[in-house]
Amino acid sequence: MSKISRFMSKAVQLAKNAVGGRGEVADYTVLSVHFLRIDLEKSYREALNLLSEISYVLGEIGLDAADPSDHSTRSK
Repeated sequence: MSKISRFMSKAVQLAKNAVGGRGEVADYTVLSVHFLRIDLEKSYREALNLLSEISYVLGEIGLDAADPSDHSTRSK
């Protein structure tokens, strides 16, 4: 699991706890992206753009997000 995946997993958990079932799914989603935005020191728009581009970029360079190769393979 990548650093951003671990971060987002924890962010979603914290956001769901903060919302406490009072809101819609979008409430904890927005809060999770806000956590990411702060961590990356990006604007909200930049954070959303990053998330929307991740799968596209992986596809463009021939990597599969579901089955990524080990980082040491690419560095060799």
